[in-house]
Amino acid sequence: MKKFLLILGLTLGFTSTYLSAATAGTVNGMEITVEEANKALAKLTQGKMTWEKLPADGKTQLIQMMAPAKLVAAESKKVLTTKEKEAALAGFWMQKKMAETKVTDEEAKAAYDKMVKAAKKSKSKQKIPEFEAAKNSIKMQLAQEKVVGALMKSAKIKVK
Repeated sequence: MKKFLLILGLTLGFTSTYLSAATAGTVNGMEITVEEANKALAKLTQGKMTWEKLPADGKTQLIQMMAPAKLVAAESKKVLTTKEKEAALAGFWMQKKMAETKVTDEEAKAAYDKMVKAAKKSKSKQKIPEFEAAKNSIKMQLAQEKVVGALMKSAKIKVK
């Protein structure tokens, strides 16, 4: 019985490893795994479809839909300089952190009111949009300030 369970366990282990590493398709020799295909399908179908359930024409369509991302990634690795890659990565990270940063309507309104007050004080002739029109832009700016502020708190800056 122990031998049977051991063999069954090993078989399941190898099978699950094989399935997670199974290839769904290739693009210019670059592999798209079944796992990647299932992640894309989970987003596209809200978890209602898997690679295994997808008909052949659906599989072809999915691989063709995933191909551009693979091609762009491969080409960018070849063409972009190290500095360009760092800038792109930094920009992506910043967008991600800003999306995770919460800014309330109250914070945005306070920043808007401060901006209006400063404009009046400086006797600016520039027209200030209504709060609702400016709210999303203000929230993005505040989120960016929060992310940068958090980074600067832990920064150890030395001037030589």
